[in-house]
Amino acid sequence: METFGRGCLYIIIGMGVLFFLAIITSSHINIPFIIFIPLVVLAFYIAKKKTDEKNK
Repeated sequence: METFGRGCLYIIIGMGVLFFLAIITSSHINIPFIIFIPLVVLAFYIAKKKTDEKNK
């Protein structure tokens, strides 16, 4: 459960950064699924790695 929460947090932070970047540049940011899906998988992989390090 901790890994899922941490992964979701990383995704929310990433979305916040993109939102902030869009506000600064006054533009629309379109991310295709072929890029978005690996980023989501990467976020959960990093979250699992951090959780496993914490449990050692």
